[in-house]
Amino acid sequence: MTRSNLHITLSNGDYLNCVADSSSAPEQGYFVENVILPLLNLQDAVKELALIREHCTMDEQRINATYRYEIDLPNSKITLYEENYINSKDAFKKGLDLTGRYISYLKKIENESGKAVKKMFKHLSNKELIKRANSKPDFKWDDEGTELIRRSILSNGGFIYKMKGNTLVILKDE
Repeated sequence: MTRSNLHITLSNGDYLNCVADSSSAPEQGYFVENVILPLLNLQDAVKELALIREHCTMDEQRINATYRYEIDLPNSKITLYEENYINSKDAFKKGLDLTGRYISYLKKIENESGKAVKKMFKHLSNKELIKRANSKPDFKWDDEGTELIRRSILSNGGFIYKMKGNTLVILKDE
């Protein structure tokens, strides 16, 4: 099992540390698909904490952890590092940045419908896609919504949008 120490900022700004109870290398899939991706979609600190408690040992860090995930839910940003424990200092230190492995896995798991939707909207910027979704009748923008979620997740914090009332609003677009 590949163990990971987690440093998580919940959507309400609360910060916590825990240890993933399951294999957590991105390529193994389970942790990304059953913990990280659902966390990015919840946007509710109570639900986020419940999901984390289901998959993690709370308020701990393990010296035998292979990885360190820094999960910033307010900014939809995930970073992955090697985790190093320095015995003489009784301290943890971030190692190499491995975030590219996480992003590569996200690209790998894009399903066929996601690929079709990507092709449909490849000519639109994020702003144009939001405008298109907002111009549709309420909740008649499934394809646009699928593409917005895909773009937001793959941007790893570079593109963030929220629903305000019945309107989608861009909060960040780098």
